[in-house]
Amino acid sequence: SFAAPTTCDLCWEPSGKDGLARLGRSGAPVTEVFLGDEPWAWWFSPYGYFPEHLIVASHEHRPMAIGHDTIARLLDFSDAYPQWFIGSNADLPIVGGSLLGHDHFQGGHYVFPMQQARTAIGFEMAGHPKVTCGIIKWPVTVIRLQSDDAASLVAAADHVLEVWRAYSDTSVGIVARDEEGQHSTVTPIARTRSGNYELDLALRNNRTTDERPLGIFHPAPALQHIKKENIGLIEVMGMAILPPRLQRELASVGEKMLAGEDFEDDELTAPHAPWARDVLARHHELAPENAEDILKEEVGIVFSKVLEDCGVFKWDVEGRQALNRFIDALQ
Repeated sequence: SFAAPTTCDLCWEPSGKDGLARLGRSGAPVTEVFLGDEPWAWWFSPYGYFPEHLIVASHEHRPMAIGHDTIARLLDFSDAYPQWFIGSNADLPIVGGSLLGHDHFQGGHYVFPMQQARTAIGFEMAGHPKVTCGIIKWPVTVIRLQSDDAASLVAAADHVLEVWRAYSDTSVGIVARDEEGQHSTVTPIARTRSGNYELDLALRNNRTTDERPLGIFHPAPALQHIKKENIGLIEVMGMAILPPRLQRELASVGEKMLAGEDFEDDELTAPHAPWARDVLARHHELAPENAEDILKEEVGIVFSKVLEDCGVFKWDVEGRQALNRFIDALQ
């Protein structure tokens, strides 16, 4: 049987005598691919959140780190597999994924809502004439870079990351670095579109305060009855990955709504009580045949607010003014 020293679930071993590379713990086969000058491997995720959901991991067990090499490897993967998008979780706690200890990407064959978002603000960056730059209309602040030249796109992304990691604007709560360390990074997502490379850089900041110990740019306390966990790559793109507890809790909420019962006397429904009462007040048409659909729609509305909370520049007057100042810094 296959056995190899392992460190985590993402560790894998190169091709052996049977010609197959394998995951270290399970022995499942993986496909090797060189990204940059390094061996990586990909396999289909056991979670299967969307069609052909991939995990792509470095052979070296090392912490995630977003930088020049990350972007270059994402574009290398796009060259090798243009049918798939590819992206990386951020490399900091709170705004990163659950596995920050092993450098890895996720991808697959799926069109997320974020990909369909239009460019709301176009701009140019001096020194990067081959790259089209813009801010897309999306709750999370996302810079979209497009080019037919990979090297030019990587250079432009390097510039954005360098500026963002050093940028502070306390008027909207952004502090790049303080005594607690670095706070700003990006969630990068790459794809090919109409023969060009397209790279989305979602701006992330993991700063906390006494009032918001889980993060300033994190789901607000009023939304945490639905979503309290980190917002990672997949959710940034518009797919909510919700905690399993909600299946039972929302079923109980629906039952109490239909029965006219109090939400406060049940540990499953009490955390949802203010929200549930609001939903009930706005949906007089609620009935057994539509209760599940109404609750799903309302959870979606909550998730859209979660994404708004994660946006470092809001789409209000103050946020637009602050965003324009950041664009000026990029230029």
